[in-house]
Formats: sequence, structure tokens, C-alpha cells
Amino acid sequence: MAFNKLSSIYKIVAFTEAKRFGDQALVAQETGYSESHVNNVLRGRRFNSTIINKAYRLVKDRQTNLQKLTALA
Repeated sequence: MAFNKLSSIYKIVAFTEAKRFGDQALVAQETGYSESHVNNVLRGRRFNSTIINKAYRLVKDRQTNLQKLTALA
């Protein structure tokens, strides 16, 4: 069985689609980085795999608005 890692771009897009108010602050607090650095990483200006992975794990099980709309159709 092969294991494929998710790309960083995929994780950032998933976070962007499912984020809520205060999620960036929570990621900053849990990783120990400043909120501005977390913001730069999640906007693609900087790279930090720890921040990207923490942000993705925070939102990976959330249902996005697009998923809700497709479920209704």
C-alpha cells in the first residue's frame, strides 16, 4: 500500500476554504509563531511546514459551504 503525502498547496487551500474567525490566532498560539508570520505562511508568502500542517489538521474534518451546497443538490 502506497502512501501519498498531501501537497502544501492543497493543505493551504483546504484551510482557506474552511477557516473560521480566530483560527489563525489559534494556530499561532499552538505553534509559538507570531500571528503575522502565520498569516504570511497561509497566504503563501513564506514556507513553514509546521504551521501548514497544524492549520490543516485544525480544519480537515470541517464541512465547507461548497460541500453543504452540493449535499443539498
